[in-house]
Amino acid sequence: MAVLSSPLLSLIVLLPILFYYYREHKLRKRLPPGPPPLPFIGNLHQAPSKYPWRTYTEWHRQYGPIFSLQYGPSTLIMLGNNAVTRDLLDKRSNIYSSRPRLMMVGECISKGFRTLLLPYGVRWRVHHRLQASFLNIQMSARYRELQDLESKQVVYEFLTRNDFAKVFHRYSASLIFSLAYGRRAVTGEEEEVKVVDHIMLALNKAFLDTWIVDIFPALNELPKFLAPWKWKADKMHQFEDKFFTGIMAEAENKKPWNWAKQAHEIKESTSLSRTELAYVLGVTYEAGSDTTTMALECFLLAAVLYPGAVCKAQEELDTVVGPERLPSFEDLDKLPYLQAFIREVHRWRHIIPGGVPHAVTEDDEYMGYYIPKGATVFGCHWAINMDPETYKEPERFDPDRWIENPNLPFSAFGFGRRVCPGQHVGQNSLLINISRILWAYNIEPTYEIIDGKKVQCEIDPLAFANSFNSNPLPFKVQLNARNPKVGEVVTREWNAVEKDLDVILGRIDASRRGSRGYS
Repeated sequence: MAVLSSPLLSLIVLLPILFYYYREHKLRKRLPPGPPPLPFIGNLHQAPSKYPWRTYTEWHRQYGPIFSLQYGPSTLIMLGNNAVTRDLLDKRSNIYSSRPRLMMVGECISKGFRTLLLPYGVRWRVHHRLQASFLNIQMSARYRELQDLESKQVVYEFLTRNDFAKVFHRYSASLIFSLAYGRRAVTGEEEEVKVVDHIMLALNKAFLDTWIVDIFPALNELPKFLAPWKWKADKMHQFEDKFFTGIMAEAENKKPWNWAKQAHEIKESTSLSRTELAYVLGVTYEAGSDTTTMALECFLLAAVLYPGAVCKAQEELDTVVGPERLPSFEDLDKLPYLQAFIREVHRWRHIIPGGVPHAVTEDDEYMGYYIPKGATVFGCHWAINMDPETYKEPERFDPDRWIENPNLPFSAFGFGRRVCPGQHVGQNSLLINISRILWAYNIEPTYEIIDGKKVQCEIDPLAFANSFNSNPLPFKVQLNARNPKVGEVVTREWNAVEKDLDVILGRIDASRRGSRGYS
């Protein structure tokens, strides 16, 4: 038998490898334009460490509405206006609805249980089906009585306090904790609220930190004694697991209806372990208690900086509602300027300005550019919302833009199949709280005495947290009752509102059962 010569054997082995790299090189030359990469590290040396969405917006102005970056072996495709983002993440959602592999946060800490980070597939659909059963538009409408109670506490507390961040956080935490676990957060100082705050802080830090295992996922195969990140991740996971499963068990044994009990009615829940089911509930609470708080803070920031818009909203409220009662959910359809005001809050300061990463599951081509399978794709909300071709004078807070053009693109809750499942509950929370705050209070700047003179405290409209979820850095405003009768009306309605959570949850349960034909 003839034996192949060594040079010939080497050529046979090398030819497919060389062809593969030649093909990849040709395809990568067709990637969207972007900052020139260096060998091996790509654009890692240019990766912005602070407010990355602002740098990406500058690069969009230089390279166009779609550009690419190479972070080590990972390809990032950045989308910077509404048209290209809709074309890919909405119209081609069948291949743009997955998530990139986040080793530290998604797999090491969360063990693949966090819904937001799951790749598109069977497990994500199970999670999504469970969340949709709690958060669809019909169920969300049934939560209005609870939102009525919690928002009345907000406006009542503002009669005597101005620490709005704590007031908003208590509202958000209490609403979702009541629905998920059957217990209110009456003060916002409850231990469960503090624990979730701790989890969210640790998770945000893990998102921002640079982990070698995220750059080189194969390193996660190393044994634990050679992988120090695994020790930290396991400790965090064990803490989350114990907390989420513990509060779910308590909720399952409570008398009133809650999400923890309803979850067992959904047949898909039987395919999940108790830990995974507890995570579905826990991360829903995490998201709801965080995002609404941030959006309400953005509202107050806009209100103190743009008093003219506030005056127009208050004039509309005075006409529709009058001085004798608080606005109700029944009023909201008659308040087009208020709705435009809230849309503008979402656009002007989106709470996830860099966007949530998507991953493409097949090679694709768009505008003549190559988008490789596995690339991470960002719809950058900051760039999209500050696009002057779509929004005239985008830096200016102007609710009238939505009155003048009701068809302006609106993407506050994400794109495609990964749109935020809590959007209906979240939007109802913003509508009822903002309408009541504007009805009751003037939102004014604070002052300090400098050299014997009264000087207005400055507020930086761009001072935001450098994190995945980005809320305004601490600022001060003064909430002053608009007239002497406000305190009387707010106190009367707060005293009269139903505060027994068991009664409210019982009504929600009766409503949903009635709609499904229960006797």
